[in-house]
Amino acid sequence: MSEQIEKISFQVRIVNFLNNNKKLLLIIFTSFLIIISIALFYKNAQTKKDAKIAEQYVKAKNFVKSKNNNKAKEILENIISDNHKFYSALALYILIENEIEKDDQKILTYFDKIVKNKSIDKSSIDLIKIKKALFLFSTEDEDLLIKTLNPIINSNSVWRKQAINLIADYFLSKGENIKAEEYYKLLAIKKGQ
Repeated sequence: MSEQIEKISFQVRIVNFLNNNKKLLLIIFTSFLIIISIALFYKNAQTKKDAKIAEQYVKAKNFVKSKNNNKAKEILENIISDNHKFYSALALYILIENEIEKDDQKILTYFDKIVKNKSIDKSSIDLIKIKKALFLFSTEDEDLLIKTLNPIINSNSVWRKQAINLIADYFLSKGENIKAEEYYKLLAIKKGQ
């Protein structure tokens, strides 16, 4: 009997709690629904944006194939401006590979814009920096090359070895064997540790 009274008492307390806190519970429930709705809306909008950028990317590649570089350039620059975590870098690579953009400073500006994108993971940023360094080989801007690769070289990045090899090869190609050897030694030091 006392067990039944406790059960009834518990139920009465729950009913009283619900009755006394109707407004609070309604606010919490409504807030929860609003948050879920906003999250779903944002996810849907992002999915649509990703699909639109992918479509634009394919369109730009088709313009490149058909040698309509002006139209391709316009679309690729828009993709870079959208700062998409995946397609912006790909758009830049197409501009470079197909020599659609001839202005080195503009290309470097695009690289810098992409590198600053917070939605790209660290490893991918390091890879983009290595590609920037490869581009810098042709501009012969040694200071910028070193500035670009040193953060990777001085880190535990998975791209560290490639960055060291790249800068050492750069100095070797310039006939600066002592500088090249210093970087090659960094590889040996890391292996020996």
